Amino acid sequence: MSSLYLCAAGNPEGVRLALEVNDAAQRWDRIVILDDDPAKHGLDILGCPVVGPFGALADHQPGDEAVNLVARSTKGRDGARAKIESFGIALVSLVHPSVDIRGATLGRAVTIYAGCTISALSTIGDHAIVFTQAVLGHGASLGGGAVLAPGAVVNARVQVGARAYIGSNASVLPDLKVGQDATVSACSAVLGDVPAGCTALGVPAEIMGGAPSSAGKMETQERALSADASASLEEVQAIFAEALNKPSIGSDINFFDVGGNSKQALELQVLLKDKLGVPVTIVDIFRFPSPGQLATHLFGEASEPSRPSRADFRRRRQARS
Repeated sequence: MSSLYLCAAGNPEGVRLALEVNDAAQRWDRIVILDDDPAKHGLDILGCPVVGPFGALADHQPGDEAVNLVARSTKGRDGARAKIESFGIALVSLVHPSVDIRGATLGRAVTIYAGCTISALSTIGDHAIVFTQAVLGHGASLGGGAVLAPGAVVNARVQVGARAYIGSNASVLPDLKVGQDATVSACSAVLGDVPAGCTALGVPAEIMGGAPSSAGKMETQERALSADASASLEEVQAIFAEALNKPSIGSDINFFDVGGNSKQALELQVLLKDKLGVPVTIVDIFRFPSPGQLATHLFGEASEPSRPSRADFRRRRQARS
């Protein structure tokens, strides 16, 4: 009896894709789900049980195969891939039978959902994902481990680097390059190249170096906070923690490195505006992704007495109301 192990229980669309592929090809005798969260063990998703953690792969049999359904971030996906492969089980592709892939070149263990367009002469690298309604233009390439989110459009001859993430409903114009580990945020319109490790955000997209995936420290993190900013830093940290649903967060912790996503960034923006009474843009959060960086940006340092304090912003807000 051959088994397909779906690795990650948080992606029911991936489960449905596996079932539809198996309905068309009758490749596996059973399909089960693995997840490292014990709270999910015993659940049933579309008739497929969650039978244990990734470690259960150690007991796989010859002929068994696995699919990596982790897709929330390319960093997390790459880590899951390495863990799955450490058990010596083969990772397999899932390509919805309705998708026309004629003239395209597919790497190993790719995942392609129903309703997307894979154009002629395009290339999809190993372990990459193309979600539903996404478009990969003719002659375009999607690097290894990259993610093309629902509704995203990568136009003709665009080169997307390894582990890049193209967000939902984003668009990248023809002939551009998106570097490895770069991020194009949801609904953004990219009109120029995106360097490796950078984020493109907005319409037209603004390029921000190193966020959200950069491990480096931005220059603002090293600036000394003023007394007003120091008092506010604790509040900023508390708001970050609330947005991330965590008990606390360090002042130098990158919001995106600890699981923050674009939706939570929008929630963080609203919380910061409501609780601090200061003007915060979504671009600010991507440019200054740690509490310390953002507090310094918002409230300044001792050498900048002309910068309005938090109290100034609140007085202005009250005066307008």
